[in-house]
Amino acid sequence: AAAAAAASSSLGASSRPPSFRNAPSSSSSSTLCPGCASSLSPFASHVRTAFGKWHRACFKCAGCGNSIADGSHAMKDGRPFHVRCYRDRFHPKCTVCFKKIPFEGQERYVPGGMNDMTSSGVVKWISHPYWCDATYCPRHENDGTRKCDGCERMEPRDAGSTGASFAELPDGRALCLECASTAVVDTERDSTPVYDDVCQFMSELGLPLVKGGVSGIVAGSGGFHDTFARENGNASDGNLLWRHRPPLHLVSQDALDAADGKEAWHVGRTSRTRGLCLFTEHVIRAVERVPRWDAGFAGGLIPVGFAERTVGAPRRGETTVNAVVVLYGLPFIAFGAILAHECTHAYIRIAGGFPRLAPKVEEGLCQLVALLWVEDVAARGRAPNGGAKDGGATTNGVSNGSNGDGWEERNLAAMAGDVANQIRTDPSETYGNGLRVALGAYRNVGLTAVFEHVRATGEIPT
Repeated sequence: AAAAAAASSSLGASSRPPSFRNAPSSSSSSTLCPGCASSLSPFASHVRTAFGKWHRACFKCAGCGNSIADGSHAMKDGRPFHVRCYRDRFHPKCTVCFKKIPFEGQERYVPGGMNDMTSSGVVKWISHPYWCDATYCPRHENDGTRKCDGCERMEPRDAGSTGASFAELPDGRALCLECASTAVVDTERDSTPVYDDVCQFMSELGLPLVKGGVSGIVAGSGGFHDTFARENGNASDGNLLWRHRPPLHLVSQDALDAADGKEAWHVGRTSRTRGLCLFTEHVIRAVERVPRWDAGFAGGLIPVGFAERTVGAPRRGETTVNAVVVLYGLPFIAFGAILAHECTHAYIRIAGGFPRLAPKVEEGLCQLVALLWVEDVAARGRAPNGGAKDGGATTNGVSNGSNGDGWEERNLAAMAGDVANQIRTDPSETYGNGLRVALGAYRNVGLTAVFEHVRATGEIPT
């Protein structure tokens, strides 16, 4: 899930001020007033706090500038605040309903008009790992508030008046404006450049989507591209380089769920399926026809027919990858990660020679390649709609060498970090632990050795 529970803190009025993690510690025996940095006479009137002694005249609220007459106060970055001023400035606000997130726990009235403050309650909220400034009241999880289908950010109330309304897809899913700005909705204009980039990235890893697998191909050597250029002409002519790759289709969630039900690959998985590799596996069986005899027919001299029986164990024949399908409307980074995952499924079947793999092994390898692609794109940077930014050269819709630091680059970096974090922290046994085992092997022996070992043994090297 994209939303994560955040740690809670409490505010209250008491003779002892609340402490905060970001408040600097200072010895209470200091002879300098933190307010004016001048000496403090031991006989002068002063205020003692957990963060030092103050001249009474210096002990003023950093919010309103008025003196803090009683002992009820809060500290922030070494500066004192009235409890009310602290709450007005720093109490977490919900970015859905725009109200202060309420306290939970036993309530009691606090002097000074803070009749909704508690001394024993806590503030609990939900935060988003991608949108760090997004905090939500927990109740919005179950009150029908819409979530972005790309990053699971919650839609603010009255979003239309604030200019933050979500874009709605034809099938009813919604996207926040940031995810909608890079959404993949068109096969030729949006998905083809991403498919080109994933194919080239995988070929440079030694995992090309062509018959023959990695035989004779050195990752990053350019030999694969040179071979295809000789056989198929200029590799820069559109998709000529990848003309034998499986077709890519953008589909709705209903169509994806229907196909997934027929494939039965994700049985028992609780998360939503967003991509599939559709393939046909041919099974070869040796069949022997033997005559059937009947003593009552022609004295048993003429067979009455033939019976068929399978000889030996069936063996796997050629596997045909029919298509790669991905849910339409996803933001670029999420779409590319899913596409890289499904293309790894396709590679295993196109290259051939792999035994039937356990789901944890195969899904772990697919998640590994998806993670490597996300990290690679984040390092290179990408201009939306395939355009280079600030003079950066562009290849297959991904800008290389761009030195831009605009909104698009920050959005890309943040979304890439979120997607990579989701891949790395997936709690499931098949996908999450499968990825972590494959990632450990990759770090130890490298990607080529990992795939060669899996091809030979069906297991991830340890």
